[in-house]
Amino acid sequence: MLEGNVNEYRQANQENKSVNPIAAAAGAACFILALPAAIIGLLELVDVLGYDTGMTLDSIIYTGTTLAILIGSGLSLTGVLNDTMKMGLGATLIAVSFLDLIRRISSINEELGWYGGTWLEAIQWGWVHEQMELSFLGMLIGIFIMTR
Repeated sequence: MLEGNVNEYRQANQENKSVNPIAAAAGAACFILALPAAIIGLLELVDVLGYDTGMTLDSIIYTGTTLAILIGSGLSLTGVLNDTMKMGLGATLIAVSFLDLIRRISSINEELGWYGGTWLEAIQWGWVHEQMELSFLGMLIGIFIMTR
């Protein structure tokens, strides 16, 4: 018969990882920012529903990428994810951001076809490099989530 406390012989199934309060606050801020981003995305989607199917698809992809970045960052920063979930979320963020980048490059090429110009000129336009930066940022966050 065992003597003493039975809990001494048990192995912990989970590691006791404490979450930094600043990281938890940043994660909560990501969750809070996801709500207005979703509302703006839905309003944009309603606005483009009457137009081309490609614009509707672009709106869904762009909003989905932004929400995935915010929610994924929030989950990672609050310490909710285990290692397997981090790998899956990171890979998903990388894939969604890569799809977002492809659609944005395609859209920019269409704009260049209408107005003329080169990529060197287009990359100087604020809306062009900001869109590309968001896609690269999503991929980078996905990598950080996977390696953290």
